[in-house]
Order: sequence, then structure tokens, then C-alpha cells
Amino acid sequence: MENLELIEKYLNEELSTSELAQFESLQKTDSEFADEVHLAVTLNADFKVQKKKRWQALLKEQGAKVETPVRQLTPKKSAVNWMRSIAAVFALGLGLALAWMIFSSPDMESLASEQLKNVYTAPTTMMNDSAEDVNWANAINAYKEENFSLATIAIEKSIEKNPENLGEKYFYLGVSQMYETAPDYQDAITNLKKGKELNSQFTSQANWYMSLAYLKLNKIKEAKALLQDVVNADNWGKAEATALLNQL
Repeated sequence: MENLELIEKYLNEELSTSELAQFESLQKTDSEFADEVHLAVTLNADFKVQKKKRWQALLKEQGAKVETPVRQLTPKKSAVNWMRSIAAVFALGLGLALAWMIFSSPDMESLASEQLKNVYTAPTTMMNDSAEDVNWANAINAYKEENFSLATIAIEKSIEKNPENLGEKYFYLGVSQMYETAPDYQDAITNLKKGKELNSQFTSQANWYMSLAYLKLNKIKEAKALLQDVVNADNWGKAEATALLNQL
């Protein structure tokens, strides 16, 4: 029962710090719990899709019901019939307004999640003057295995112990934070900014991931500005940024 409550809180983003630590520990050590989490996430996503389909069906049915009396309006209707017709028109307008609010404005979080399915390529091992940067090597392995919490810790240690190639390290730190179980998107934005400031090679990539983080935070204006920067740079990610802009 306790595990089910943890999974439910995870789906609702209600885990406390201690509960999150317990949740992540169980995911790593208890394969049965990890399978339950995967199933719950899949079912939750399917529920949202089915819910949206039901809304669409109801709105379509509502439009069909109120469309007939609108088309049958004639100048010779009685006052009562006129009032009924006006009510029908109002109902149709209300239904269309509801449909517009639900379906014309995209779900920012879902748009960002869809783009985050493609994980950015892993970094390569770098050497310092004396020996291999073990923390950075560990970070690379964790990143390749998509263990982003471990990658985040290893990158932070690498930055502390071997402050070289900081632009790349801060960039990958920000990206890794985007994929953690409980992402801190604002912290990820901060580190991505540092990454592009210290190494311009990652400017477009950092802008792209920052825009996704802003979408997760429902800050559409900031996301659009960064996506436009990616498009204007006419370099990495232009097509993806253009496509995403067209959906906002």
C-alpha cells in the first residue's frame, strides 16, 4: 500500500524530498516496483489521451445537436421559437468556445515532453594535464545509460575537482537535470546559460533545452524568444525549433 501511495504521489508530482529519495531508491533496487511505476505511467498517459477523446466526442455531439435549429430559422417564427433559436445559437457558441479553450491552446508540458524523448548525444571523455577526469568519465557512462541523477552528481563533482572545459560540463549538467525523475527546470536553465556563456559551441543547443524548460514552467514568452534565437542562428536545431514555434 505504501508503494502504491508513492506511485500515486509521483504521478501527481506531490512527492516530498524524503519521499522522492525513497521512490528513486526503490526504482533502482526493486525491479517489481520499477515495473509497477512503468505500468502506472503508461496507464496514466493513456487515461489522459482517452479523456481528451471523450471531450472531442462530446463537443462534436453538442455541435450536431444545436446545428439543426440554427439552420431552420425563418422570419415567421413566433417569439418563443425565436428565443429557442437564440438559445440554440448561444449553446453552439458556448460549445465552440469550450472547444477552442481545450484544443486550440496546446499543452505546453506535453509539447516539451515530446521533444525530450530524443536525448542529446553523450559527451566524449576528456583528459586533463595529469590524469583522466574520473568523475567526468563516470558522468559520461551514467548519461549513456540514461541514469541522469547519477550523471548530475558526477558532473557536479567533476566541475568541483577539475574546473576545465566548464562550458561543456555545465551544458551537460543542465541537460541531465532536465531528465531527472523530479527535474528542477529553473536550476537546469541556470546551468545551461552558464554552458553557452563559457562555450559558444553549445549556444543553440542550450537555447533549445532552455526553451523546453520554460515550456515545462509554462513560460511561453521566454520559450518563444529562445526558439527564435535557434531559428535565427540557422545552425543546429533550426528545423525542430521552427516546427515547435508553429505549435505555440
